[in-house]
Amino acid sequence: MPLAIRTEGDRSLPIVVCDHCEKEIRTAADGNYQWLWDDKVARIYFTHKACCNAFEERHGGFWGAIDLECLPVYLARNLVIDWRAAKWLADHLSREF
Repeated sequence: MPLAIRTEGDRSLPIVVCDHCEKEIRTAADGNYQWLWDDKVARIYFTHKACCNAFEERHGGFWGAIDLECLPVYLARNLVIDWRAAKWLADHLSREF
């Protein structure tokens, strides 16, 4: 369950949870996203940088890992997201609730 929602009062905040220790990754700089290289379409896993090696050892295989900070950029490119429109929509929706 790497992506989750944390509720604070009336706010629902998307968070990333480490697939190794199951604790929230609080900053992108503290995390990685990982995948098995031998899968053509691979599931993404999330780890704290400190949990990365232990996660790989536990699960075996040949793993790719990139800083979590890169994921939103790569994902936005692949989804062809218009950043201005997405930011406006996110700001507008957060005022609705």
